[in-house]
Amino acid sequence: MKYDALGYYQLLGLSPQAGDEQIKQAYRDLAKFWHPDHNKDDRALEKFQKLSAAYDVLKEPASRLRYDLLSMVYDAAAYPEYENIVPFKDVEGDADVRAFVIEEVRGRGWKYSRNRALKILSKSAAPKVLAKAAAGNWLLGWWHPAAILKNIRALRHNYNNAFSAAESFRVLLHNIVAYEKLGDIPLAVTSAIAALEFADESEKIYLERFIAAAGIRVARPRRWKLSSLKTAQLLVPGAALFAVAVFWGGGLIVEKQLPNWWGSGKEIAYYQEVNTGYRDQTVDDVVVGKIHNLPVNKSDLSRLYHLQREAVVMYGPSDEFDVLKKLPADTTVRLTGYSPDNVWARILIDNGEMGFVRMNMLAKGIGREVPFGSAVYEK
Repeated sequence: MKYDALGYYQLLGLSPQAGDEQIKQAYRDLAKFWHPDHNKDDRALEKFQKLSAAYDVLKEPASRLRYDLLSMVYDAAAYPEYENIVPFKDVEGDADVRAFVIEEVRGRGWKYSRNRALKILSKSAAPKVLAKAAAGNWLLGWWHPAAILKNIRALRHNYNNAFSAAESFRVLLHNIVAYEKLGDIPLAVTSAIAALEFADESEKIYLERFIAAAGIRVARPRRWKLSSLKTAQLLVPGAALFAVAVFWGGGLIVEKQLPNWWGSGKEIAYYQEVNTGYRDQTVDDVVVGKIHNLPVNKSDLSRLYHLQREAVVMYGPSDEFDVLKKLPADTTVRLTGYSPDNVWARILIDNGEMGFVRMNMLAKGIGREVPFGSAVYEK
């Protein structure tokens, strides 16, 4: 059912449009029927507990609206835990962000790498990141026969489809709930207003309901000019051709480091390509990591690890992703997932953010004492 990611409305036999009294009455009737004190069915206790969990969320207007908003953009598998939710920001901490799926191809002599990554970018950072990706593709994307066609596709994709309306909508709705949890209502409302640009008529009802309930006025965020992002990429080909001419003519190095012509490269073997449709728009061949998820239980000691030495936490399972944070040795973290080849571990850190470190950086058990209020562990 749309807008019911965890099946709460379905458990009560209702639609997301049900009124508060309907929810209350449906819960009373079903809870009375499934109460384990008088229902001897083997499923009674489990059914009763699920009904109680659903009602705890839907009985309060604020928690119900949070559930409705997140259900628009998450399914059950990806639905974030409210206690651990944090906003998506760009690397500079800017809150006015959109989502881009950027493809990069790098020829490496005998091999090549091709990577599509989801990047959360601010209005000031987006042109720089897209221009850098375009420059890298133009300069380094041709150095393998099999990479040539893929590089053409990458250049075309980044020019026409790097901006993702679907992912931007997901990021903005996520941020509404995350900022509201942090108590930053102005940023939550700003995210809601920005999300209206990507919402259909039924989704706008929930966004407008949140804006009205917040009861504050904020400056309307300016719309992004996507044409300027394309212009940034159009400036690259001429500069790239000039740089290549200088390189071959004068032996100058146009980047800090030339590609490793005879090396193995950094191919990410555990990616898959999928097609995703959204509001009659299609994002082709989006690359996503197959990360095995582990449940997060803040009182579970078995998933606590510590860093054996100072570590750089990445946004994704590759050295080619951006750096999320640097952590000192002995920092205690929680394992929340791992790559199929057991090379990368996804970890939860004290402030609730998740990132990736190499598995060999982790040692079992608590290292440095976990600070009060940490998202990693709760006694």
